[in-house]
Amino acid sequence: MAMLPPWFTAALVFFSLLSLRIVLSSTSGREEVVEEKRTFVVLVDPQSKPLLFPSHLGWYRSLLPPSSSSLIHVYKTLLHGFTVPLTPSQASRIEKSRGILAVQPDALLHPHTTQSPSFLGLDPPASRLSALSRGGSDAVIGVVDTGIWPEHPSFSDRDLALGPNPRRWRGVCEEGPGFNRSNCNRKLIGARSFSAGYAAAFGGVEFRSPRDSDGHGTHVASIAAGAPVAGAGFQGFASGVARGMAPRARIAAYKVCWASGCLVSDVVSALEKAVSDGVDVVSLSIGSSSPAPFYYLDPLAVATFRASLRGVFVAASAGNGGPYPGSIANAPPWLTTVGAGTIDRDFPAFVQLGNHERVRGISISAQNHRNLPLYPHVLISIGKITAPLQISLKSRRINGQIVFWEPDRHVSRIDIGAALKQAGATGTVVFHGDLDTEGILAEPHVIPTVTVGSSAARSIEEYIRNREHPTAVIASEGTDLLPHGAAPAVASFSSRGPNAALPWVLKPDLVAPGVNILGSWTDAIGPSGIGSDIRRSGFSVMSGTSMACPHVSGVAALLRAARPGWGPSEIRSALMTTAVRSSVGDESRPGENAGPFGMGAGHLNPERALDPGVVYDLEYDDYVAFLCGLNYTDEDIRAMSGGGGPRCKRLDGKGVWGFNYPGFVVEEVVAVGKGEVAFYRRLKKVDGGCAEGCCYSAEVVAPEGYKVEVEPDKLWFSGRVGERLGFKLTLRWMGVDVGKLYGNATSWEEQQKVKKAWWVGGVITWREEDGRNRVESPIVVFSSNTLQ
Repeated sequence: MAMLPPWFTAALVFFSLLSLRIVLSSTSGREEVVEEKRTFVVLVDPQSKPLLFPSHLGWYRSLLPPSSSSLIHVYKTLLHGFTVPLTPSQASRIEKSRGILAVQPDALLHPHTTQSPSFLGLDPPASRLSALSRGGSDAVIGVVDTGIWPEHPSFSDRDLALGPNPRRWRGVCEEGPGFNRSNCNRKLIGARSFSAGYAAAFGGVEFRSPRDSDGHGTHVASIAAGAPVAGAGFQGFASGVARGMAPRARIAAYKVCWASGCLVSDVVSALEKAVSDGVDVVSLSIGSSSPAPFYYLDPLAVATFRASLRGVFVAASAGNGGPYPGSIANAPPWLTTVGAGTIDRDFPAFVQLGNHERVRGISISAQNHRNLPLYPHVLISIGKITAPLQISLKSRRINGQIVFWEPDRHVSRIDIGAALKQAGATGTVVFHGDLDTEGILAEPHVIPTVTVGSSAARSIEEYIRNREHPTAVIASEGTDLLPHGAAPAVASFSSRGPNAALPWVLKPDLVAPGVNILGSWTDAIGPSGIGSDIRRSGFSVMSGTSMACPHVSGVAALLRAARPGWGPSEIRSALMTTAVRSSVGDESRPGENAGPFGMGAGHLNPERALDPGVVYDLEYDDYVAFLCGLNYTDEDIRAMSGGGGPRCKRLDGKGVWGFNYPGFVVEEVVAVGKGEVAFYRRLKKVDGGCAEGCCYSAEVVAPEGYKVEVEPDKLWFSGRVGERLGFKLTLRWMGVDVGKLYGNATSWEEQQKVKKAWWVGGVITWREEDGRNRVESPIVVFSSNTLQ
């Protein structure tokens, strides 16, 4: 077996810290090591159950040592297996038993933490997608997150004229502390909570019910499918009507995240219930920090794979580790991985220095300069802050002053702002530093705060350094719309590809609005999410790929309702191949267009996704062939699929190059080493295109230094829905110097300094002759040195 995936190593470290081994002295004077228990996830082959056991549950219990605790979760829908506290040696013994596919320690995940429907063109009556899907009323979105605040008007069915729940719906509203069945309605049709895995690792939990005490889940759910709410806004900002992407879609909330995070065992249990309940779409704005190269070892990857095979579209956030290459999370090829982009709404603010220079920033916490007179305060700099504790050490010089500061990468800016307020600061100016030098975010600080970019930060630093008594005024200018063309841009924080685990699969798949997004909020805590925040607001503004993901989830629900015959791969292909590419910028590279590893196939474009004409579809055999191409064993594939015999010998052997994904990605070392690489793809005719036969012609823009040939370059469809036609795309190296992509600068940081590209790209467009439909897919050659 190859080396273990990164998340597995992290999980071992985590649980080792939780349960250090205790060394006792025996009566013989020898030291005896007593192992502490930790939670393990055990996956089994259900067909291997011995006949002497009438049920799988009896078999599972027989595998456990006599002293073992009761089972935490039992999986029997997407997965087969259980979770249970074990010592490492007990887990090792169980793993050797017949029928056991994998035994893995439970792992901790975290959330990847209005105007966007209009920005995406979904306002009725102009939106054909919104009209045809009836706002998504026949679709159910399962939000797997921190729960939901059911009393919020975003989840009311009062003015939606919704009919009864879909007949296939089998979910329930679980009762618990602060949550009753009466909290559900025809909009919020299901709610469950899953805490057994978390409780086993951490102890007690808050609101052991679907009620949201955090705010993240409520915010995410409202973005995906919130009902229209007039008079929405946050503290006077972003005022207007707030609604989700699919305002009439049904919502089912699955609470899996608690104070310290989300345990994989609980997430998998929630996914099982969501699929058996009858959801059409799963929105997953949580995830691990790194992709797992061996998906059969990852229960979450297995569960989402099986969910997609059952027809459930799963959207997942890409992570907030950008702008560094290879930082992508949630990268399995059956997930639609969503990066974050900006929208055309801004919250402008300024810092006016004592020398009358005014530098620009952004704020949703500073007072509006039009409402009250503003007075200057002493301006000081306290440099980089690595922990709130540092504030108390500097509090004597902070009282009554405006503080300019920079956070360390791993500290909460909201917590630092609260500490500065407690220390007596009257306001703050924050520069995100190397974490996010150009992308500035509006955050719900408890103290008036203006966030500035790198150029403004340099001006402020120079002013403070050269003035004996520096002063400043900070103020907001309210809410504004950006000029045409200023958005979208890929957010600097949005995680980037390449996909280190599977470099042939483009990730992220696409980007969607994820910066300064207004969404609904829980009443259990203030909008900053910290206990000392006494404010209560029905809405808050957040940024992250967590906010981008539900935009895609909501649009997927609209597409499922409008095109009920489409499966997860058809929906994803429609989203990717109709995405906006040419006008997407990159916050981390001002003035430049985003590349495929920042924006994937492009920015979400819902209206065009309704009628792509043709799609790149994926079926079970396509995934099996792909896994075979990754040298997965028959046992590994059974662990992924949950059954079925070995299939690799019966397939065509095209492997990863035949995986019918709407992107063509290859490492330069492979392209140059082979001289040419052949990709095999097929297009499937779907409803919404030509009805009586049509021809699609290939148009190609080749990556620099390469030649692209497409055979055949015309595909003739009869007009029958479901017809499939294949083609081969050959990428041929033209003999350019191997060092062309990156010269002598091999690290990503060096490439940025000398403006060397570490990838070259092109595009293939299939255009319907004499028709309006076209689908585009990126062609990318990249340097694998970037991932080192």
